[in-house]
Amino acid sequence: MKIVVFGGTGATGLRLVDKLLGRGHEVYAYARSPEKLYPMEHERLATIEGTLDEREKIKETVRDADAVISLLGPNGRVKRQTLSEGVINIVETMGEVGTKRFLGVATSSVEDPKDEKSYRINAFASALRIGLANNQREVERMAAAIRSTDLDWTLVRVGYLNDKGEKPVKVGYYGKEEVGVRVSRASLAQFMADLAESDDYVKESPVVSN
Repeated sequence: MKIVVFGGTGATGLRLVDKLLGRGHEVYAYARSPEKLYPMEHERLATIEGTLDEREKIKETVRDADAVISLLGPNGRVKRQTLSEGVINIVETMGEVGTKRFLGVATSSVEDPKDEKSYRINAFASALRIGLANNQREVERMAAAIRSTDLDWTLVRVGYLNDKGEKPVKVGYYGKEEVGVRVSRASLAQFMADLAESDDYVKESPVVSN
């Protein structure tokens, strides 16, 4: 499979790229600073240097891909809508070239109609909206852009990420299953790699936790 990864130079992204290569896939990592991937040189790893506003370059990267994975998300306090504009460029260009499978991530503060009331998650989301209001607007805008497409999208919602080892994940919706707010980056990378090889959770926004 040809799998395109946006956000592959981050802590989760590096784990994901490594897993995809280990499974025999061709990985195309689109990054502003691809040199962060150089220690992972591999004959099936192609790096594309580019920014999220270069639509033509993004279009050529996602063309003929079996799956596109975005791990893009706010890092620190957000001042501009750079990331959400970038995600919009990705999903729009996918539509233009006929690439269908898209996997993205969002914080667990992004709501879903399948969720039920959860005091713990409501408190988490409220804290984020108050303390990082611009960040919340960005992730909600990204989620809305993904959900509005005709792509075979899956939006994976996560809470706090940590660097613990890979463990089995719980998948579900708040208030229904025993999903929590913490997941390891290794576990998330494994789950995203599994999704790229399947049609599970199409047009759904499950929560993943350990």
